Amino acid sequence: MKLSLEKFSRRNFLLTSAALCLGTISHARAQEADVEVNITLNYGRGLWYYDPVGVYIQPGQTVKWTALRWTPSVTAFHPDNDNHELRIPEGAQPFDSGMLAAMESFQWTFEVEGTYDYFSKHHEGAGLIGRIVVGSPGGPGERPPRYGGAEGRSPIYRQAMTVFEVIDSREIVEKKSVPFPVEKLAKGMYRRRR
Repeated sequence: MKLSLEKFSRRNFLLTSAALCLGTISHARAQEADVEVNITLNYGRGLWYYDPVGVYIQPGQTVKWTALRWTPSVTAFHPDNDNHELRIPEGAQPFDSGMLAAMESFQWTFEVEGTYDYFSKHHEGAGLIGRIVVGSPGGPGERPPRYGGAEGRSPIYRQAMTVFEVIDSREIVEKKSVPFPVEKLAKGMYRRRR
């Protein structure tokens, strides 16, 4: 079919553009995430958190995080990310969303089986960490935090250690999704800050 610029009216342009957009939208729907996690801030409790804090998926599934407030990130515990200890399966690609704006999303497809711990670069000190179990628990993420020693590594803050105490891979596998325990952690973190 020969396209003539003379016959390419504004109406044809808009119809063609709409068709292209619809094709893009239907393609995006095919890429939808299997699991969604919100990144939120509870001002009243002074807590940043991923909710759910623990998620179970199968290899090849995708998780989508959406920032409900500005500036969090979704960053794998990995030496490539600010020299953090390795807390994702060996051989898995480290991920880092960069700083997210409010209502901005980040997606990652997990291919390697094991336990993935992640954090927010700007809120790790406030305890903003989470865990994904892919297939079955395993790898460095199942070791206690600071398993290799803290020497030369980025610190794991006290509030993050408090969250590590309540995220259990067995519970994540059993329940498939574990909500962030706001009441439990708000009280514990507040007491520890005094």
